[in-house]
Amino acid sequence: MFRKTPSKDRDTTIFQELKNELYPHIAGINGYLKGLIDRHAKIIFCGMLLLIVTSFILTFFVLKPDSENQANNFKKELKAIPRELSNEFSALQDLTLRAAKIAELKAEIERIIAQDSISKTDSTYLEKAIEQLQYFNNHSNEN
Repeated sequence: MFRKTPSKDRDTTIFQELKNELYPHIAGINGYLKGLIDRHAKIIFCGMLLLIVTSFILTFFVLKPDSENQANNFKKELKAIPRELSNEFSALQDLTLRAAKIAELKAEIERIIAQDSISKTDSTYLEKAIEQLQYFNNHSNEN
């Protein structure tokens, strides 16, 4: 019952046998796909370009990442990392969030400064934004 059946050819491997069994099916599928691609090459190429352009537009103009949501997800992922690396990642995350906040503040300041007349709310926001930028600048000089 548990006797090994001797093979006629000792050089035959399982991969060769699988290739012999599956090659006709794979060759048929390969031929069909090659014919399909040859017949519809322009449509496939245009589809690929459309996907690339759509991906670019969605990534950079439509889908804005929520920094708070990203921060929460990042903190969850950090729990699985050893403590030494966790501190480094936390510092890196803080720097990234600061850089994003500074860029946001600078963009708002430039937008307000570019206006011909400034309202009271814009003036108040401008003062607070400049104070925050000075805080970030002083805080980064200390480190």
